[in-house]
Amino acid sequence: MVLAAGLFVICAPASALPAGGFDYRMGARAFTSDDGLPQSGANTVVQTRDGYLWVGTFGGLARFDGLAFTIFRGKPAFDTSASEGPQAGPASDRILALYEDDRDWLWVGTQDAGLSVRRQGAFHHLPVCGGSCQINDILQTPDRTLWIATSVGVLNLDPELGRETWIGRGSIGYARLARDTQGRIHVAGNEGFFVVADGRLRPIPLPDGERRVPVLKTSGSGLLVGTERALYRYDPALDRWQLLGVAGPKAAVKDADGRWWVATISGQLLRETGPGQWRDVPELFGLGITSLAWDNEGNLWIGSGGKGLLRVRKPLFGLVSAPGWGMNMAGRAVIDDGRGGMWLGSACAGLWHRAPDGGMQRYPIQSGQGNGCVASLVLDREGALWVGTVEGRLIRVVDGKAKPVGAWSIGNAINVWQRGDRRFLVSSERSMFDVRTDGEGRIVGQQRIAALEGMNVNNIIPAARGGDWFAGDRGVWRVVDNRIVERWTPREGLSSRFARALYEDKETATLWVGLYGGGLNRIRNGQVSRYDSRNGLFDDTVSCILRDERGRLWLGGNRGVTLLPAPRRAAAEIESIGYTTSDGLTPSEINGGYSTPCHRDTQGRLWFSLVEGFAVLDPADFPDVPPALLTPRIEQVMVDGRMQRIAGSSLTLEPYARSLEIHYTAINLSRPRETHFRFRLLGFDPGWVDAGQNRSILYPSIPWGDHLFEVQARTQGGRWSTVSADLRVLNPQPWYLRPWILILATSLSLLALVGGTQFGASQIGRGREEPAD
Repeated sequence: MVLAAGLFVICAPASALPAGGFDYRMGARAFTSDDGLPQSGANTVVQTRDGYLWVGTFGGLARFDGLAFTIFRGKPAFDTSASEGPQAGPASDRILALYEDDRDWLWVGTQDAGLSVRRQGAFHHLPVCGGSCQINDILQTPDRTLWIATSVGVLNLDPELGRETWIGRGSIGYARLARDTQGRIHVAGNEGFFVVADGRLRPIPLPDGERRVPVLKTSGSGLLVGTERALYRYDPALDRWQLLGVAGPKAAVKDADGRWWVATISGQLLRETGPGQWRDVPELFGLGITSLAWDNEGNLWIGSGGKGLLRVRKPLFGLVSAPGWGMNMAGRAVIDDGRGGMWLGSACAGLWHRAPDGGMQRYPIQSGQGNGCVASLVLDREGALWVGTVEGRLIRVVDGKAKPVGAWSIGNAINVWQRGDRRFLVSSERSMFDVRTDGEGRIVGQQRIAALEGMNVNNIIPAARGGDWFAGDRGVWRVVDNRIVERWTPREGLSSRFARALYEDKETATLWVGLYGGGLNRIRNGQVSRYDSRNGLFDDTVSCILRDERGRLWLGGNRGVTLLPAPRRAAAEIESIGYTTSDGLTPSEINGGYSTPCHRDTQGRLWFSLVEGFAVLDPADFPDVPPALLTPRIEQVMVDGRMQRIAGSSLTLEPYARSLEIHYTAINLSRPRETHFRFRLLGFDPGWVDAGQNRSILYPSIPWGDHLFEVQARTQGGRWSTVSADLRVLNPQPWYLRPWILILATSLSLLALVGGTQFGASQIGRGREEPAD
């Protein structure tokens, strides 16, 4: 055995920030028994190919679609019947291991009742080790053999024939299994580390005489081996051990980038940042982690001993922080300094400068004239910073020194924009001023713009057809030479008069308008298209609009940041993706209402002023992917309140069935509350019925005949499913109510009536022909 010298890296403390000074925080969502989890602890988690998340607890087995848990209760091992429903589950409620094989069978290992398998929607119990041992781990090899680590030994199982072959059977408990690239099976547990060779377990000596191995995973061409004291990478071909610099590993999982995440017995969660380099995730400390798993949507699922099941996303937004600078204060304005740094204005923690290396320095902007609450920022063409304050003052900062320039309506915030060399537009209360300055920053002249009188202006951009666009609380106006030449208000089609943000796509002659509470409006060819939460937009408030190098639009609003991946393809609906606290945006609300709450810097990064502090993202980290396309599923059908077993995808109703209730879902583990549905019953519903977020439909009665129920799903901002979940519903008409039977019965009745009438008439006629006595 060769022990390679490895670099032991001490993990960053909770207060340490990543390079560049950005603080990336994990957003965690905990699910407990209050949310439907059987028990507030999760022993094992696995996502199956159909998208469902399965969670094993000491209180039962749960299936999760992102919003609701379906519980499968254990039933005695001696009950070999297969059934489905809330009471049908594995052999025990005490679940320790879950594994899906290549046939989509779900294998369930229990603590006290052996092994169960779920196939074709039903659970079956196998008499492995008498149906009473503890199953700790399950692994399938390419020949479909199952390897099982139990409390009484290791066995391989032929699932077709049910044949067991025991290896190393005895009193020693085995907990972990892994297969290396050479196809060899490795086994670990409380009594050491082994490899299966010649039908037996051959011990592999561990470094430093250690014995217990709680972590064993395949890692590239080698294995990740965690002992009680340290984490190693083991090369089976060379019998070589490499120390990785993590003490007391407890559980591990690899992410989509090939980096390991490791939970330790001390309560830490560490993520790999490079070979032998680890960073602590302090916000996830002390969870008592029992298991780790990634899903296909990029969520990390953490099973804990008593704090529930946690969903965590890798943070996408960096937060700007500095010790003692008042991060609880609201961010108001942000702009770059032209040299790789950033100016950050807050309310009311003053003005701060962030250097390219992440260093933060505060600059006083007022002395004895208020508390320095920043409203807006502009960097002029000579490199001087102009600051509009909430108190109504305009301040010029040069070489770190602040100098008052002017004051307008005291107590009303100043928004400022540069209009040309030494020329600025200043908005105060409901007036707009054209201000001219000299080389020293002194005001040498100003003129009130009469056309804009009475408008509280939030945003100004140059107009492609001349002049400037002004957005404010009276809509959007285009002004040329101080004359209004174009006006957009609710009368002209805007969804609200409270306009906050503007972006003009000059190539397509399209003006995008962000509104407070009115969503996003598109003005093109004299027509207004409205987008809000009802037709695809994530947030109905749009306080700023930024464009990245790929032509995508980023919107800041009350709910967070919205990405429009393809704004030019917007039609009656628009595609959007929302990012909130679960993506590291903490808090998620953008602080709008001022001229510079968001900014794209010279490096292409996007900055957002939050209600507490600032956030930054690099659009290059966001791939060009549309919103997730969801797959709907029909989960349960009830007729007259009784659950029905569906044969394939069809259901035949019994005669005189009064009601049909269909429950459906779509797997959306990341943003389940943004899932929307629509359905139709062909032959009954005239068209698609928008169900919103409802996941069931009750038909009080179903017409006779053969019908097809279809349901589709989409995430908010995404497209409807290309394939529907279908259920054929056959409601056969009783034979005595079929049309030909009714016609025949009617005909017979008429014949009987006519016959009876004729018979009566003939009797009367005969009576009349009889001679009198």
